[in-house]
Amino acid sequence: QQRFPRLKSLIIGIDLERELRRKRISVRLLERLENGLVDEVRSLISGGLEPKSLIYYGLEYKYVTNYIIGKLSYDEMVSSLETAIHQFAKRQMTWFRGMERRGIKINWIDGNLSTSEKLGAVERIWSEDQSSESVSYT
Repeated sequence: QQRFPRLKSLIIGIDLERELRRKRISVRLLERLENGLVDEVRSLISGGLEPKSLIYYGLEYKYVTNYIIGKLSYDEMVSSLETAIHQFAKRQMTWFRGMERRGIKINWIDGNLSTSEKLGAVERIWSEDQSSESVSYT
């Protein structure tokens, strides 16, 4: 059995209150749709990508492809896709909580901070981690 060296890792997560995370997901989806997501998928299909292959490229491509090929109405596509993305985000948060239960440290940054404030927080966390004597391994 091959053994791999333990690597020091620094894990950073963005922490948002659940309802705000859900709202941002919904807003982002509507922005993607308004900015040409359906046309993007149509273009991929007309460029030769098979719809049956395209559905494996991610949630957005899966649901939009099913709309384009007539399996879903537009409203069904939007509603189903939004639900699927919310469910995926919930599974991600469950995964992160499991990591923490296993002793893996996640450095959470407030998602309400501005981008520059988030970057500053990452720099501080990185600096503290580099100067720390205690090493956390994953």
